[in-house]
Amino acid sequence: MEFVIDTNVFLNVKNREAPYFVYSKNVLDSVDEGRNMALVPTVVLAEICSGYYLTHEIHEKDEFLLHLLSSQNYKVVDISVRIADEAARIRSETGLKLPDAMVAATGTIGKAKCVVTNDIDSFKKASRIIRIRTPKEFMAESNG
Repeated sequence: MEFVIDTNVFLNVKNREAPYFVYSKNVLDSVDEGRNMALVPTVVLAEICSGYYLTHEIHEKDEFLLHLLSSQNYKVVDISVRIADEAARIRSETGLKLPDAMVAATGTIGKAKCVVTNDIDSFKKASRIIRIRTPKEFMAESNG
């Protein structure tokens, strides 16, 4: 199943954040093992990399990027004019913050099945445009 992955799924695993860690790790493992394919918007990379820079974890940032870019199961999606325009439309219709609208737009343009996020409160505004699933819900659906 192809889906868009939100920043917090990666961060839940990196920071071992309870109670999200286990389900977010299962999502990333499913991609690493080839059971699912993840679209990763470049805005997500920017958000994650900024955290690595803030904590001076440059080697870890480089490893993270190398892992994503060398995997056949992660597809990094540049923010094109088409995605930017779709993000603007989604933002104007839903009130989503621009980075979240870009994540949703990546999914709609990329014909993803859903956005996987633990930020349900923010993304529920876009639920009529694209399906929104927590990592727990996504794993239950993809294993079921």
